[in-house]
Formats: sequence, structure tokens, C-alpha cells
Amino acid sequence: MGSLYVGTCSWADRDFIKTGGFYPAGARDQRTRMEYYGSAFNTVEIDAFYHALQPVERVTAWSEVWTLATPPGFVFHAKAFALLTGHRSDVRRLPPELREAIPAGAGSAGGELRMRDLTPEARDLIWDWFRVSLRALYEAGKLGCINFQLPKYQRYSPEALELCLMAKDRLAPYRVAVEFRARDWYHRERWPEVVRTLREHGLLYTMVDIAPDPRLPPNHVVEVTGDWAVIRLHGRNPAMARAGTPSTEVYDYLYTEEELQPWAEAARRVRRQVDKLFVLFNNHMRGQSVKNARMLRDMIEAR
Repeated sequence: MGSLYVGTCSWADRDFIKTGGFYPAGARDQRTRMEYYGSAFNTVEIDAFYHALQPVERVTAWSEVWTLATPPGFVFHAKAFALLTGHRSDVRRLPPELREAIPAGAGSAGGELRMRDLTPEARDLIWDWFRVSLRALYEAGKLGCINFQLPKYQRYSPEALELCLMAKDRLAPYRVAVEFRARDWYHRERWPEVVRTLREHGLLYTMVDIAPDPRLPPNHVVEVTGDWAVIRLHGRNPAMARAGTPSTEVYDYLYTEEELQPWAEAARRVRRQVDKLFVLFNNHMRGQSVKNARMLRDMIEAR
């Protein structure tokens, strides 16, 4: 039976701290909050890596605090930087040293970039910077998976699949878990080949629970492609399918026990096939991810 890790996709989000009702009054800084979080859960996903390419010195300092604040065996996951996964990102989200490598006029007038706007040299720098920034967590034995989440608008293509395979090579020796956000990947004639490719190349498939919508992935697609497995539950707010909806609405959802029961059953099956199973909740508004993480953990361990 594989080890079970359950946690949330954020622990320091502003709303999570202010309205989540999770942290005690005395937990006012990064160290004390992480200590308290680590007493309640055994894994967490750090989404700050997605929003900006962090200075290596800053991440190294964070890693030292996080490592000391959490018990042995605690696992951190990192969401891959937006540009790496095909998302757009503001040039200001890059460290000053890397902005100098961005060609003049690259990106949109508003400062948004895509990887395709950059020179091969600039792309290499971004890949290498992200990989090096996680070295301290990895060397401390605390790094789990890199969550490589593709955009909702990224339909299946050989090039998109190749990007996932490239991530495996560019981010070695870290483990990479791939999350698809477009229904197109799950077409019945294509999906078996996608799963086979992930399995053959040592990539983990991230199982998802998400708002029911014909453009988004179907729920309860359970596949194991490695000796670890990952489940991410984002809530089922219909706003998730609408472009431009603020995250305060998208991730505002509280699962019921009835909705989580199929995942409890799936998790028990998956644990028999892997060494480690990670279950992460992303419905962070008002601390709902904490409530649901505890709920599902209890359901999984009830038998």
C-alpha cells in the first residue's frame, strides 16, 4: 500500500490566510505558518513558482525556512512557471537579470510574453533558471513533483505533447506531473496513446476534478503512469470555464462528501499500485481546500 499525502495547492495565499480560518492568531510569519501547516498536512503545492520566475537566492532562503519548519517526510510540489507550460506571463515576472535577455519589442504591447516570442537562448535561460531555483528543496529531500499544467486553450497536438516530453528532460532530475486542461486530449481514439507516451517517458499523469464543461477535462479519469500518482481537485464552480473570471470566483467551491466519495474509492485503488499518492485541493477560497482535504483524507483512511 502506497503512502498517502493530502494537502492544499496554497498555504500562503492572501485569502487563505485572512478568511480561511485555518491559522491560529499567533501564526503571523512564514515560519510559524509553515510549522502549523506541517502539523496538519504532509504535503503542499507552491504556486508562487507559476506566477513569477523567482530569484534563486529568494527560493534558497525560502527552502531553508520551509525545510526547518516541516517534519521529516513532508513534501513540497512546485507549479511550473507560466511561460514553460505555454501560458502567457508579464515580462515583469522575470528577474531583472533575465529581462535583459528579452529582445526589444518581444511580446504584446501590454508586456505579456509567450515562449514563442523569445530567442532560443532566452528560452534556455528560463528553463535553466527555474530548474536551478528548485535545487535547494530537492537537495533537502523535500521536493515532490513539478506540476506541469497546460493552458485551457492548449488542445492536443504532437508539438504540445513534445513540450511535455521536453519538460522531463529539461527539468531532470525532478519528477514531472502533467495536467491537461482541454477536453481534446481525452478523445477516445487519442487518449490511450497519450497515456502510453507518458508512461513510456516517465511522466506522471495528474488526475483532475474540475467544473463539468464540455471544453474541460472529464472528471474521474483514473490512470497511473508511474510509481507516484497525483490527484488535483479544483472545485466545480461553473465560472472555471469562463475566460477572464477572477480566481476568487473560479476556486470558490466546497465539495460535499457525496462528490468526494468516488475519489476516495479511486484513491484506495491507486494506493495499491504506487509508492506514493498525492492528493491536492485547489479550491482555496475561504479555506475550503482545508476542509475538503481533511474530509477526503478521513474518507480514504476509513477502511
